[in-house]
Amino acid sequence: YENDHSNYITKSVNILSAVGKYVFSNLKSNNVIMNKPMGGFYLMPEFLNNKFKTSSDMCSDILNNTGVALLPGSDFGFNPDKMLARLSFTDFDGQKFMDQIDDNEIIDNEKINELAPMVVQGVDKLKKWSESL
Repeated sequence: YENDHSNYITKSVNILSAVGKYVFSNLKSNNVIMNKPMGGFYLMPEFLNNKFKTSSDMCSDILNNTGVALLPGSDFGFNPDKMLARLSFTDFDGQKFMDQIDDNEIIDNEKINELAPMVVQGVDKLKKWSESL
């Protein structure tokens, strides 16, 4: 690589860290357990319920009832009866997000609501779905 990409990397890490923390803090509950995000752009929430026999059945129900697409944990080698799902929190325009923040800006929930509205809506739908079980 010939150019300096440090600004791009810094902003990317800042954005993904803020959005991941938002998803974690707004989805984690008595019905949803997960580890804090440690990097990347995925979380693996576990939905505590006895309604479904497999994580695949659960993810199908989530898609049909909320419009939120998750991959079942069984697709990643987890036991199918463990209600784990893989959740990506990247449903936003990354270039627009980068253009709208300053270097090392602290990204608050207001900025996430503005620049990642689909993520915010998806988290809200998942939370309501999990509370309805």
